[in-house]
Amino acid sequence: MISAAREGLHNAYNTKRLLITGATGFVGTHLLRALAKSGAAIAAISRSGAPLPGVAQMFTGDLADSGFVSASIAEWQPEVIWHLAGARERSLSRDAFDRNIAANLIGTLNLLQATLGHTPLKRIVVLGTGEEYGRNVAPFCETMREAPVSAYSFSKQCATHLSQLMHASFGLPVVVVRPSLAYGPGQHSDMFLPALIHSLLRGEPFAMTHGDQTRDYVYVGDLVEALLRAGVGAGIDGEIINIGSGQATRIAELVRQVETLLDAPGLVRLGALEYRTGEAMEYSFDVHKARAALGWVPQTSIDAGLRSTIAWFRAQHDAR
Repeated sequence: MISAAREGLHNAYNTKRLLITGATGFVGTHLLRALAKSGAAIAAISRSGAPLPGVAQMFTGDLADSGFVSASIAEWQPEVIWHLAGARERSLSRDAFDRNIAANLIGTLNLLQATLGHTPLKRIVVLGTGEEYGRNVAPFCETMREAPVSAYSFSKQCATHLSQLMHASFGLPVVVVRPSLAYGPGQHSDMFLPALIHSLLRGEPFAMTHGDQTRDYVYVGDLVEALLRAGVGAGIDGEIINIGSGQATRIAELVRQVETLLDAPGLVRLGALEYRTGEAMEYSFDVHKARAALGWVPQTSIDAGLRSTIAWFRAQHDAR
C-alpha cells in the first residue's frame, strides 16, 4: 500500500547520505523499505548489528555510548537522520525509568550533540509518541502541555523538549514527528492489535477490557510518508507535528471489525480485564498542522489498513 505521493518523494533523497536509528524496529523496517529505491546511501545504527537489506553501512553499538555515536556520525557524514530507536516500557517502576531515560533521553542527547557543527546535516527527524499527551483532553494538538503517565511517555517528552532546546540554542535542524498509534504488517505481538490478531488466528480466547476507550490508529505506510516528508520539508525546524488519522475509533468496534475479517466470533472476552489506572479513555489527534506544514493527509482507512495487516499476519500464520 504505497501512495503515489510517497513514490514521488524518492527523488528528493537521490544520492543523499541517510542514517536511521531503530532501523530494525516496526517503523524503521517500513521506512527502510520505502527508501530502498530512492538512490540514497543508507546507514543504520543498531545494537544487534544484523545485516539489513538496502543498508550500506551498519554501525553496531548503543546510543547511550556517546563516543560510539560521535564516531559513527563523523564517519558516515549523514545529511538526513531519522531517530526512531528507543525503549518503551510503560510502567512506573524505578527500573523502567532508568531504562527509558537511558535509551530515550540520553540516547537522543548523544545523537543530537554528535551532530552539532556537522556541516552536511540538513535535518534530524525525531520520532515522538502520542503518549506524551497523557491525560489531556482529546483531540490532542501540538500546543498542549504534555502530561506523561509512564516512564516511557515521560522520557519521550524529555527527548521532545531536548530536541526543541537544541534547535533554539544551536540552530540544530531537528523536527519532532509525534504519531498516534501506528499499526500495520510486521508489528510486534506485544502491541494490542497484533496480539488480538494472533490470538484469533490460533483460535484462542482473548481477554480484554470492555473496550470503551477510543484510540487514533494511523497506518504505518501513512506514517512513513510523513517521516519522508519531514526529512525534506521546509520551514519546520524546531516544530512538533502530530501524525494520526484524525479520527477516534472505539476499541470494541475495532475488535468487532477484526473478528469479522477473520471470521472468528466468540473468542474475545470483553470485560475480562480492568482498565489500567490512569488510562486515557478518549484519544484522538488534531492533524491540521501536518497538512499545513508537510502537505500530508492520511490516505489509508481503518478498514483498508486492517485488511492489509490481517492479510500479512494470516500469511505468517499459514506459513508455520
